[in-house]
Amino acid sequence: MSGSLEGKTGFVTGAANGIGKGIALTLASEGAQVMVSDIEPANEEGLAVVEEIRKAGGSAEFMTCDVSKEEDIKALVKATTELSGTLDFAVNNAGIGPKGLLTESDNDVWDKTNAINLKSVFISLRETLNVLRDQDKGGAIVNISSVAGLDPLPQIGIYAATKHGVIGLTKAAAIENGDKNIRVNAILPNGIRSKLMEGTPKDVMESILDPQAIKRLGEPEEVGAAVAFLLSDKAKFITGVSLPVDGGFLAGG
Repeated sequence: MSGSLEGKTGFVTGAANGIGKGIALTLASEGAQVMVSDIEPANEEGLAVVEEIRKAGGSAEFMTCDVSKEEDIKALVKATTELSGTLDFAVNNAGIGPKGLLTESDNDVWDKTNAINLKSVFISLRETLNVLRDQDKGGAIVNISSVAGLDPLPQIGIYAATKHGVIGLTKAAAIENGDKNIRVNAILPNGIRSKLMEGTPKDVMESILDPQAIKRLGEPEEVGAAVAFLLSDKAKFITGVSLPVDGGFLAGG
C-alpha cells in the first residue's frame, strides 16, 4: 500500500463485518490509526477485526457504539480524538436495510431505519465537524450512502429514503465546512458482499446485478479503496461528491 493515510486517526462505524470491515482494514493498511466500532452483539467480530489489523502491522482499537444512541456517538468521537490527541477523519457506515413494500411497512420500521441510517449520520457529522473546526487543520469525512439513494428499487423504499437523506447531508456539510478545509463526500455502493445482502429476494438481486456493466458482487475492500482515496490528500480538492462504487449500475440508468 502507499501509506496515503499515515499519521491519520479516525473511526469507522459498523466496522465489525461487511463493508465496514473492508473499509477499516483498507484504511489501516494505508497507515491510519482506526477506531473500529459496532453495536454490542458484534463485539467479538469487532475485536477480531482489530486483531487482524494489528497482526498486519497496523494500529486499531475497538469501541462499542450503537449509532441510534446520541451518547454513544459523542463518546466515540471523544475516544477517537483521545487516541492520538487529534481527529483526522470519520467514516459513517453503520446501517440497516429493511425490506418490504411501503404499503406494508409500519411506523416502527420507518423510525428505526431513520434513527440508524440518517439521524446517526447527522449527529456524527455535527460532533465530528465541531471537533475538526476547533482543531482548524482540515479533515475529511466519508458517509456511506447507496445507489438506492438515487435510484430506488422495489421493497427498499424506506432504506432508499434514508440514503437519499445521507446524500443531502453530505452536500450541505461540504458547503458549510469548506472554509475550514474540511471535505465531506459520500460513497454509493451497490451489490457489495455483506450481511445486508443476505436474504435479498431473488428478484431484487437480479434487479441489482442485471443492469450492472460488471456482472458480479463487489468486495468490501473495493469500497475501502474508494474511501481511502477520498480521505487522502490525493482527493484534497474533492468535496460534496457522491461516488458510485457500483459495477456500472448507475451508468446504465
